[in-house]
Amino acid sequence: MDARGFTLIELAVVIVIISLLMLVLFKGSALIGTGQSQQVLAAVKDLGAGVAQFRSTYRYLPGDMPDAATRLPGVAVCNPVGAPTTANGDGNGRVDAVEVQCVTEHLFRAGIIKSNAPITFSTTKGIVTLRVIARSASTLAGSFPSSTRNVIEVATVPCQIAQDLDAKTDDGNFSTGNTRASVASCTVDGANDPVPLMALGL
Repeated sequence: MDARGFTLIELAVVIVIISLLMLVLFKGSALIGTGQSQQVLAAVKDLGAGVAQFRSTYRYLPGDMPDAATRLPGVAVCNPVGAPTTANGDGNGRVDAVEVQCVTEHLFRAGIIKSNAPITFSTTKGIVTLRVIARSASTLAGSFPSSTRNVIEVATVPCQIAQDLDAKTDDGNFSTGNTRASVASCTVDGANDPVPLMALGL
């Protein structure tokens, strides 16, 4: 058995190898975060574009369309809170709380999205969910001007994704502009990570 130990060169090689492994791990983690940010950002933009396309085609917002049962072939009952239960909205120009579940059903039946399932993404901090809702029914209603009638809400947003979302869709400030958050700021792995709720005006 050789008891001479490591030479300085051998120690230096080991330190370099460990440093390279740590660098690869950190870069891999950053790439995952960037990929998740891009995925959520793309979904928000696609949902906004889908809502605009639906409104342009049908003159109503998805979920709010009062004659969806006759105009959208195969549309399913999607308003379990309404009385009576229906696939129709009330046509008032807002996606009220009882109409939220009809948004993806209407978009799906119009051929704008591929699934009528709720829009969710799995991230390292949990499940991010997206929905269209009237500003007045959103918990962030007070932070938007009254001229904003509807918003896309994004819930449980990891801090890095929240920062990217605001920077790429608005002014980078959670408290101003067309993208708002339920917190003034966040830090990665801090008390406000994930950010409970963000909303983007439509």
